[in-house]
Amino acid sequence: MFRLFCYSIIQLLSYSVILNAQIPVAPDRYRIEFTDKNYSSFSVNQPQFFLSERALQRRVKQGIAITSADLPVSAVYLDSLKQMGFEVLNCSRWFNSAIIRSSPEEIEKLANVGFIKRNTVVQRENNLETETKTVKEYTNAVEFKYVSASQYYGMAADQIGMLNGQALHERGFRGKGMFIAVTDGGFYRLNELSGFDSLRVSGRLRGFKNFTPNSEEPLGSHSHGTNVLSILAACLPGELIGSAPDADYLLLRSEEIEHEYLVEEDNWIAAVEYADSSGVDVISCSLGYTRFDDTTQNHRHDELNGRTVRTSKSATMAAARGMIVCVSAGNEGDTQWQRISVPADADSIISVGAVYPNGRRAEFSSSGPSADNRIKPDLTAVGARTAYQSSRGYVTHGNGTSYSTPLLAGLIACFWQANPDKGNIEIIEMIIRSASHFQNPDPMYGYGIPDFEKIIK
Repeated sequence: MFRLFCYSIIQLLSYSVILNAQIPVAPDRYRIEFTDKNYSSFSVNQPQFFLSERALQRRVKQGIAITSADLPVSAVYLDSLKQMGFEVLNCSRWFNSAIIRSSPEEIEKLANVGFIKRNTVVQRENNLETETKTVKEYTNAVEFKYVSASQYYGMAADQIGMLNGQALHERGFRGKGMFIAVTDGGFYRLNELSGFDSLRVSGRLRGFKNFTPNSEEPLGSHSHGTNVLSILAACLPGELIGSAPDADYLLLRSEEIEHEYLVEEDNWIAAVEYADSSGVDVISCSLGYTRFDDTTQNHRHDELNGRTVRTSKSATMAAARGMIVCVSAGNEGDTQWQRISVPADADSIISVGAVYPNGRRAEFSSSGPSADNRIKPDLTAVGARTAYQSSRGYVTHGNGTSYSTPLLAGLIACFWQANPDKGNIEIIEMIIRSASHFQNPDPMYGYGIPDFEKIIK
């Protein structure tokens, strides 16, 4: 099941809202896997036609070859599907697949199509005309005022200070020139909030793309991504400073808030591939998957080996293309599941657990190890009482590995800015070696809390 990995705290006022959502009868969604990439107009010898200049520079800098996996899905095959009446939603070049809409009856048309390897249902549409949901919402009855030893960072002083991130910022490494993608479920009121004024005015908000079928509002009506982005990019001196306030950002909407189906993993894969082709350096993902509305799609603990689930394999593929992928470990530590979710089990990435500002592990933070006994989570950061700017405009606190992840992802981008000659794996190794539990890693903290002052030049 998907989790937006955060909780709100100091909930002084709560209320329940009854939503009568009109759910139209619609075709199911299927993943179509192709046999090959024949008839492609693209070539690995001319990657400039399907990868951005920045993406190519990342590969050249780290000695990464372009392979056939990087080639787009065959346009001939996609056109054939469209001519047969199917709506193509998303594609994955790394897995050579596409997501389409179809009824179970119509999908039978593809049974004997030679270029299709297999089809898999990834979402069954709800056939009820109306579904009533009770959604419990929380709000804070007061705005927080905070006096910190660091008047500049405001309420972010503790979370930045625990990682000694100020040592990076004081030396001028605030993420300038680094490109960070945020994958999430919505960025409600992003264009209105003061914390992002600097980001908008300077032109560092490089783009937004929606990989869900929901387009009622361009940025979505959910604010989880807004909260996450503020931990990275906010610039409110004296109130809240993000971990990479001078970086460039790409916002990718992949999560469908209203339900939990396997198709959301395919959305995420498409978003990660888009980040790759756009030339992103760091991906911050505060999403995770374990269980779904269709229980036949649920993951099992023994699948958490980084090699079984498509999202986890995709995260590793992103790392193989020179990016640093930071993923929330999950908020299942105090549930029956307990363990990390996918894609936090992926290899060559950083899965992030949560601690309190005093360094104690947060009870909800998912534990490791991976199914193949690798250390997970990889690192931890403040994810309990993490400061962020809410969609209502004020700065407050929240809980979740959703929040420890962008905090760490931003400082990693700043550290990479300070070490531009290093590859992504070198950067990860340097940061892990600085961490508090490096000599004695465990399934709760991983390698522990990084110390950027220890490794900054």
